[in-house]
Amino acid sequence: MKRFLSELRRREVVKSLVAYVGISWLILQVVGVVAGMIEMNPMVGPGTLLVLACGLPIVLYISWHFDVSLEGIERTPDLDEEENPTIQPLGWLRWIGLIFIVFVSTFIGWQYFNSIKLDQIASEEGLTTIQLADSIAVLPFSDQSEEQDQSYLALGLAEEITSLLGRSDGFKVSASRSSQILAKQGLSPTDIGRRLNVKTVLTGSVRVTGNRLRVRVELLDTENGHTLWTESFLRELKDIFQIENEISRAVVNLLQDKYYEAGSFAKLSSTSTDAYVMYLKGREQYRLQTTESMKQARTFFEQALALDPEFAKAYVGLADTLALLAEGGERFGVIKTEIAAKLAQGNIDKALVRNSELAEAYAVKGYIASMQNDLDTALQDYNKAILLNPSLAIAYMWKFLALDSLGRFDESLIALEKSLALDPLFQTAIYNMGVTLTKLGRFSEAEATFMQLQKDFPQSQFSYQGLSDIYFSQGNLFGAIQQTQKALALSPENQDLAFKLVGLLLTLGSTDVVKELGQDPQWAEIVAYFEDNILIFEQEYAVFFDKMDFKLAANPDDYWLSFEAAWYQAMFGDKEKAVKLFIDKLLLVEQADMFAMPYCSSAIEVAWAHIQRSETQQAQELIGTCKKLMEEQLKAAIIYSEIYYLEARIHALEARPEEAVASLELALEKGWREWWTKYDPLLSSLAENPDYQRLLTTIEEDLAEQRQQVKALFQK
Repeated sequence: MKRFLSELRRREVVKSLVAYVGISWLILQVVGVVAGMIEMNPMVGPGTLLVLACGLPIVLYISWHFDVSLEGIERTPDLDEEENPTIQPLGWLRWIGLIFIVFVSTFIGWQYFNSIKLDQIASEEGLTTIQLADSIAVLPFSDQSEEQDQSYLALGLAEEITSLLGRSDGFKVSASRSSQILAKQGLSPTDIGRRLNVKTVLTGSVRVTGNRLRVRVELLDTENGHTLWTESFLRELKDIFQIENEISRAVVNLLQDKYYEAGSFAKLSSTSTDAYVMYLKGREQYRLQTTESMKQARTFFEQALALDPEFAKAYVGLADTLALLAEGGERFGVIKTEIAAKLAQGNIDKALVRNSELAEAYAVKGYIASMQNDLDTALQDYNKAILLNPSLAIAYMWKFLALDSLGRFDESLIALEKSLALDPLFQTAIYNMGVTLTKLGRFSEAEATFMQLQKDFPQSQFSYQGLSDIYFSQGNLFGAIQQTQKALALSPENQDLAFKLVGLLLTLGSTDVVKELGQDPQWAEIVAYFEDNILIFEQEYAVFFDKMDFKLAANPDDYWLSFEAAWYQAMFGDKEKAVKLFIDKLLLVEQADMFAMPYCSSAIEVAWAHIQRSETQQAQELIGTCKKLMEEQLKAAIIYSEIYYLEARIHALEARPEEAVASLELALEKGWREWWTKYDPLLSSLAENPDYQRLLTTIEEDLAEQRQQVKALFQK
């Protein structure tokens, strides 16, 4: 250490250091004075300081090896060269050392300069604190306009910002739908954020005066309610797209350990303000989800495209609307399915030509493919949509439906759970979760799901429909009827519910109640639809089969009518005729359509018909396929009572009576209560089995008791 300090004095390094610090201080003072007199880039001061600081190790290295004075620069001799009149030039190793120090100092200085630059820009934008958070909900903006006529703009702006934020990687963005529902319930922003399980919420207001637009936003921490950031934007209405971009960029920069520059979020909107206004009005009507509002949404989207034919998102909105206006149980039934799919596909193609990175376009494209039963293509499109926007809840929802239809139950449940995590108050997703839990036999969880649905949406019939399905699956037909009545009270025009109620009553064998309902003009047409079923219950077989023969003659190419006639002939009529009807019309139906689960019908009944004809090989092939499908569902934990009933039928056809009775008993434990069990021709080989007879008695006694409860219910 003594030698080192001695060398510092001999080489006059300290003197050089003091001189450099003094000159640096003087330079900084000059820069400070000049910056106060004229407008300079705010990075000049920090940049100068960094250059001087990074130059310090270079100066120290040079002063160690050279004497710098007014006379020039001379090489400082080493100790062993001090008495040598000829000083050798600096060696190549020391020149490499100098180059290395220059490189390292420059690299470190550049890194610090960039960091200071980003902090400076963030500070100018009001982002003075980095608050790491991985989730957010954008609440509906309030309309502060004098006329209170800008709700479409306020909601639309929040919805578009949600879409932009969803495109950021590693960032969970709760769906707009749930935020809107909770906001209508009057919850505070922080309470909404906690309910949606997000760490932050963005609130805002919109005020339009003439062509001027004022938007104020505030970002809150849901844990403590503290404001993390607030900003106001006063622009012309035509700059609304820029405002959306700036807000989204600022939020991500604040909540994530990164910085997005201006323009990082691709502009997805229109170049026409008028077109964008029409688009937002279309979205407002779309959110109402009624037949009339969907028709109006279609008109607005078409007007938006007339104003701006290059507006990609308007094509998506129009395609989505057209698809939902198609026929089908979950749609609005205005347009023929094939026509709606064709029109929707054309608009989606136009959207993707204009913007191939639009997540919503791929989601709707997948839905169109699912309408056409092309589920593999639909899944590819849903996955593409999710890749582009990991927070697109509807893509997960539609993916669940496709996977469920393909029998990929484990994967479908994961997709459904993801959809609900992003959109916890999505009615359809909640209902489907309850149905799925029912299918898995997790009845208490399913019931809790439907009860929460009932609490969140007290005017919706879906919770009662779900509870009805649970009770039916458990064999509680009386409870199912009660819940269906409650659903029907909330939706009295719903014909599907009316048909379901009558069907449940007939499953229970309450023909007297059904016939009494038929005296009411509102129910007469529905009860008339079940006239054939009533004839069966009242054992009017001759009349029934005469009617069936007439229908068969009038519809010779209707396979499923032939199947229905065969089924009733097998139970109550001519078994030889049943066998003929089961087999002779097989060419009229696709083979894949014969294996509908959980009954594996009509394949299992056709297998029985082949056995009656001693056509063993054909029967075994059908039974083998049904067994494979049954095992797949059992492996996936699907525990409908129908699955175990199918197992009992398979065992009976394979002449394994003990296994058949055991499976039937398990089916009863899971809720099997079908009145026609004792007439099932597939179980006829068990007729003399005392355990089988005991199970039949259990079914009959339980149904009789429930019939009395239903009779008392309808007499009130």
